[in-house]
Amino acid sequence: MSYATTELEVLNTFKTNVTNILHAQNLSPAELSRRAGLEGQDAVSALLRGDALPNMLTPMRIADALGVPVDALLRDSTRTPKPAFEALSLQDVDHQAARFLCAVFEATEQSIDRVTDRPTLDAIISWWKDNDGDLSRSDQISPHFDLVRAADALSAIPKIHHVGALGLSATTLGAAENARLEKFLETLSTSDIEELNGHIRTVGHTGVGMITPQSRIVQLPETNETIEVSFVRLMLPVKDTAGTPFVLNYSALLSESKPSKLDG
Repeated sequence: MSYATTELEVLNTFKTNVTNILHAQNLSPAELSRRAGLEGQDAVSALLRGDALPNMLTPMRIADALGVPVDALLRDSTRTPKPAFEALSLQDVDHQAARFLCAVFEATEQSIDRVTDRPTLDAIISWWKDNDGDLSRSDQISPHFDLVRAADALSAIPKIHHVGALGLSATTLGAAENARLEKFLETLSTSDIEELNGHIRTVGHTGVGMITPQSRIVQLPETNETIEVSFVRLMLPVKDTAGTPFVLNYSALLSESKPSKLDG
């Protein structure tokens, strides 16, 4: 799966995918606005004309209204292999074909459940929506995410409470230890730390999740090789059994490569 890697690319990809799905489903932007419960009939049209990414709640509502996963709105289809076939909507097939498709989808989901791979952004969001961000019900996905809280000072290192052993932070840095992640964060610029704390505070205070494209230079502990990691960062407001608020940080890897050298 391939995604755009800069905010502008993500925004353009998002606009293109929404426009294409609207056309495929013969829906108007006004009708999508109504189905998604957005404020005003021109909400989707304004979004497609805009130059800034919406907060995460808007893509979630749009994806639900279109009947597609959030990933489908962020995926750059020009960078992924074309599917070998395209299934028609259930309205265009007879009942026997519909039952067959459902059986195929069910078998596929069961196979996916057996694969110990990172969950998709959509799977994490679905867990959050279904469980109201209750960490007591997160045993299956907790190895894949980190738990953080904003630092008291905007330029200080965020407070790390949990590092998932199978998450992108741990697998990239080579250890699922709070201290290892904190040590890496110390290498970031002041502006990056302030942005990170700002995002954590925003998610914690508003109760609304956030998806942002990111790129970081990381030194691998085993080889001391330096790589550039591009990823999408998902932040969600959550709470433990005592009601203590945290921010769930989940990252989906886009690509990794050696940093490009500047000329001159």
